[in-house]
Amino acid sequence: MTEYAYTLKITEKCDIYSYGVVLLELLTGRTPVQPLDHGGDLVSWARNYIQVHSLSPGILDDRVNVQDQNTIPHMITVMKIALLCTSLSPVDRPTMREVVLMLIESKKLVEHSNSSSSSSSSSSSPRHRTYSSDELINVHM
Repeated sequence: MTEYAYTLKITEKCDIYSYGVVLLELLTGRTPVQPLDHGGDLVSWARNYIQVHSLSPGILDDRVNVQDQNTIPHMITVMKIALLCTSLSPVDRPTMREVVLMLIESKKLVEHSNSSSSSSSSSSSPRHRTYSSDELINVHM
């Protein structure tokens, strides 16, 4: 929570960042703080890994059973959500409502992986931004 260190105020965006760190822990099997020779903090490690190796299954915890062919793509999508949650700028982070909607969309994509993709319809109010599956696919750091 970089902004918390400066402001000492807890905001929804701080909570979103923390949630993103929890997702990264679950997906990578790593703790939030590593020794510097193992990458330092988890968010920096994940971003550095992706810059060098791209967003590939190698970043995921190798202890996860991946016999289901949809597991890896789903985990990669959730990784993208985690990266959005841990954006350096708080204004770039989604709201928790948006995170929930993205996770629901991700689950739907897994459930309908063999059917052709259609644009997702949004039932959220205009003040809440939703992220389409295409946007999730193109997440940049």
